Amino acid sequence: MIDYAFYNGVFTPYDACCVPISDRSIFFGEAVYDVILGRGGKPYQQEEHLSRLLCNAEKIGLTDIPSRESLAECIEELLSVAEADDFVLYAQLSSNGKRRSHVRTDGDVNVLLTVTEAQIPEELLLTDAITLPDLRHGYCNVKTTALLPAVLSLTEAERCGAEIAIFEKDGYITECSHANVSIIIGNTLLTHPRDSSVLPGISEDNLIGICKDRGISHETRAFTVNEALNADLVLITSTTKLVRVCRSIGGKALRLGNIGLARGIFGDMRRDFLDKTQ
Repeated sequence: MIDYAFYNGVFTPYDACCVPISDRSIFFGEAVYDVILGRGGKPYQQEEHLSRLLCNAEKIGLTDIPSRESLAECIEELLSVAEADDFVLYAQLSSNGKRRSHVRTDGDVNVLLTVTEAQIPEELLLTDAITLPDLRHGYCNVKTTALLPAVLSLTEAERCGAEIAIFEKDGYITECSHANVSIIIGNTLLTHPRDSSVLPGISEDNLIGICKDRGISHETRAFTVNEALNADLVLITSTTKLVRVCRSIGGKALRLGNIGLARGIFGDMRRDFLDKTQ
């Protein structure tokens, strides 16, 4: 496989891709993105990811957005050029500007696609986390490229010997630095309401469906840090890792009350991925 990129109609090797300074993602992070996992040249849940990408583009006021069909055609050609096997596809839509101005003056939309090799997990991963105050602004539901809070929180997590940071606000957990977090208490899965404080997760949607199929009820409500610390399972869902089990938060070991269930959920998610990318 060859790492490859596409920018506004031009296909290039990944390291040769050039983004002009007029792209407002550089000065202002004025862009939205999404990430798609795939295998054998076939993207997994591409329709859902492109729908979220285009919806987020509308939320930040981008106009003249490319159609889902044209994006799909570019993705298909990019994957063909890269001869992709297991891959991660990054898709970004950004605004354009002739000069550095806080006010957007150009309606053109830039399209950036990249495809790189992926390591798809073969078994359920355990991860450690810390909690940090959620200091982000009110666009957490939009997958914007302004990722400084996520970068800083991950740096702090690594400094503390963890792999991920879980954001909390007023004692309630919102989401992770680059993933969703949910908990299982007894026979109930709890997920955060889909408001402006969290990104609506596609992998979390998969988790909800799998849990329902396994007879686990689903409740949408905010849950506290203390509830997570005492839950049977704390689950971290994301596109590239599917689902992970959090084994500690802030150095406190968690219960891992039904690790067999977690392995079964991971198996179901991985099987769905494999079935839809064959």
